[in-house]
Amino acid sequence: MKLLVVMPFYNEEGVGSKYAKEIIKSLKQENILFDYLLIDDCSLDNTYFELKSISDFEKNITIHKNKQNLGHGKTVLYGYQYAYKNNYDGVVEIDGDNAGNPDSINELIQYAVNNKLDHCLATRVNRPDSLARKIITFVLYLNLLIRFNVFTKDSNVGIRYINKKLISEINFLKASELSIPNAFITYLSYKKKLKVGEFPVKMRDNVRENRIDELWGTGNNFRSIMKLLRGSFKCFLEVNLK
Repeated sequence: MKLLVVMPFYNEEGVGSKYAKEIIKSLKQENILFDYLLIDDCSLDNTYFELKSISDFEKNITIHKNKQNLGHGKTVLYGYQYAYKNNYDGVVEIDGDNAGNPDSINELIQYAVNNKLDHCLATRVNRPDSLARKIITFVLYLNLLIRFNVFTKDSNVGIRYINKKLISEINFLKASELSIPNAFITYLSYKKKLKVGEFPVKMRDNVRENRIDELWGTGNNFRSIMKLLRGSFKCFLEVNLK
């Protein structure tokens, strides 16, 4: 089995490349073959150059930089399409924000493969995010549960395993129009009656107040809460109108 690890990064200077090295080191412990696609979403700092330095020492790493900032959703979709076009058996998405414990993610992968899951999503343990972000995740869970019978608690989580069967079902054009395509893919896996599972992944504190151009807002002050609510309202409309 050969899997592609897709890691999106945005303004993760001083952190992202170190985290990628941790992931690579952890996954080397297993017998599955891994390639890595590290994607810089047109960062404003030195994230790309730090990621590029890793590929000088690792042959199975591809570094890609978006020509413009596409956002998290379109960036991970690029990775899924790359995996599909290059005939990988599946994808492991790992957000490059230094949040998920590498060994815990490794356990998720082994759980998914050993149980022959089509889709396995992380349940974040000790999630460091603000209460506002946790509430929004819970509201999305209730929304998808009531409307579409999606039982996954964290449908938009950025740590997951997806096999080739599910990737082949994705309408990439439609998904690219959404702000939270990962939630759509979770819904799709239920609609197609695929084998879906969840696995607890330990999280570590990755909240940085000085992070450049935080997309969604940390939810730790009034301004960021308002930013977070605006994005969440847009996603709510997508779920219920599209």
